[in-house]
Amino acid sequence: MFVKPFRIKSQTQLKGSDRKKLRVELGEAFPSLTADDLTILVPNKEDVVLIRMYCYKGESVLVYQVQKEPLFFVLEKEKKMYPTVYLLWRHPDLLHTFTTHPPVIGVLAGGADLMLPGIVTKGEMSPKSYGRFEKGFPVAVNTIENKAPMAVGVTALSSMDMYMAGKQGRGVSILHVYRDLLWEMGTKTPPPSLGVPDIVADTLVSPSETANVDIQEISDSNVDKEKEGELEQLMDETQKLELDGDGLTEGDGGGSASEPADHHHEEEHSHMPTATGPEAMDNLLLHCFLKAWKTSAKKIEIPILTSNFYRLHMVPACPDGATLDIKKSSYKKLSKFLNAMAKKDLIQVKEFPKGIENITAINWAHEDIKAFVVDLEETTAKPDPGKSNSGSGFVPPTIEEVYQVSGDTVAFFRACGRSKGDVLLSGEVRTLVTDYIKTKGLQKEGQKVVNLDPLLHETVVNRKEGYKETLRWDEIFSRMLGKMAPAARITRVGCAPIVRKGKLEPIELAVAKRSGNKKVTLVYNVHIYGIDEAEFAHQIQVGVAASTSVGPAEHKPQGTTQVLVQGNQVAFIGKLLLETYHLPRKYIRGLELAAKGKK
Repeated sequence: MFVKPFRIKSQTQLKGSDRKKLRVELGEAFPSLTADDLTILVPNKEDVVLIRMYCYKGESVLVYQVQKEPLFFVLEKEKKMYPTVYLLWRHPDLLHTFTTHPPVIGVLAGGADLMLPGIVTKGEMSPKSYGRFEKGFPVAVNTIENKAPMAVGVTALSSMDMYMAGKQGRGVSILHVYRDLLWEMGTKTPPPSLGVPDIVADTLVSPSETANVDIQEISDSNVDKEKEGELEQLMDETQKLELDGDGLTEGDGGGSASEPADHHHEEEHSHMPTATGPEAMDNLLLHCFLKAWKTSAKKIEIPILTSNFYRLHMVPACPDGATLDIKKSSYKKLSKFLNAMAKKDLIQVKEFPKGIENITAINWAHEDIKAFVVDLEETTAKPDPGKSNSGSGFVPPTIEEVYQVSGDTVAFFRACGRSKGDVLLSGEVRTLVTDYIKTKGLQKEGQKVVNLDPLLHETVVNRKEGYKETLRWDEIFSRMLGKMAPAARITRVGCAPIVRKGKLEPIELAVAKRSGNKKVTLVYNVHIYGIDEAEFAHQIQVGVAASTSVGPAEHKPQGTTQVLVQGNQVAFIGKLLLETYHLPRKYIRGLELAAKGKK
């Protein structure tokens, strides 16, 4: 995006109120930033400049420059905020990060995207190798030699689609890269040395090993779409690089390395408590809570659902021979215990969406965490993989019917401070229309009709209808919604909301015949609702003792994935979706195909 010259339209010095608003927006975009971090990033006295520019493809971009250093930028069309490499060098864990080889960065600087063969992973490939995210998820890219991010982009595929692609195709669409023109707007400082990424922390990778990778030097000015095939081949060459160590392979930026326990701190928390009463259970809860942050949750991605933190990190941290039972503690509920930890300033807990609590921050500098030492001789019960992957901890997404500002309504909504493509609930549309009518004084006193000014008339009245002087309130609302583009907003815990245009596709169940008159059950679209297709297939396999597979769907739009199950298993799958995943029945199609006699 910033490889070729851009045109600066305006530069504006931010006032105090604008800086305060910017801090709020930054905090919402990057919840891991503390209040102190935000104050440092957007100071009260130093120069903070808003630069509006147009990139070479016509994209409108807002760049925020602090003390002559661009720290973040916003794509106006998407209204998404992204950090620059300057900001990521201060906060390298701000985004989910993929790791590649150093020569690849030069290719990215020439205008190429990061291909899947160029992404390094640890261990065998699995549905979770790349992480858990949807298409368009903001990510950073670093190298096996340095944890400092060198590029920023968005995922070209969802994590499941990356896994299904078999290391072929585009992985990350690059927006900004070290040494591009956005970087040159700043102080032009080189990346700091932050050590090797977690994925290679336990492997002895010599920098000289990467020097033998045959990557062709490509000029910044002559990389274009016609050379994508050549770039893919160059990326494939990086896959041939063999790294000695703990099963390191191409494909992922995940994986973590545990730090050695600090034996210089007090060990007062390291002794296993005996759970015999409320006070002892309180001590056990605290023990498992602190131990979790020093072990499995050390590299956890924030925010995390509180119930998932308890199930996946606190329970496995429980010493062998003891049993966590929140009801036997003085807290009685997990929410009360975690709120108590929040009052001690150990963590931050926030509720979003309404009724669903998430841990949004962890205070690593807190004395209790710093002083806790993991007892290496303490054994813990191994969690049951089948249970940990079950749908019992699944939180169904929040699904809202929304409306997008379309070309037919954009003139009206611009007058209300909105832009084309903005997503609104029906109640929000009603509020904007009501405020506009009252502000313009269009309401007739004592009557249920509204005078139509030229803008409102042009928006809600079709040309074939001719001129209308007035309309009823309810007519205006219904006509306005009818002119807008319907969509669905899906919000999953810990993920950015996803807007799908048009009517939301339901989970589709189908029964088909194969050779020999054998029946199979096909399931489509479960990923839309946040369900891991591989885990879902495994649950069905165990539940009905039938073989399953996940792969591309036939006779469906490109990119559609299907779960295939031997036999007519509609009854079991329907029950799994309704009772385990708690999905509303209206989002499941094909339940009537269950075999007769099965319920």
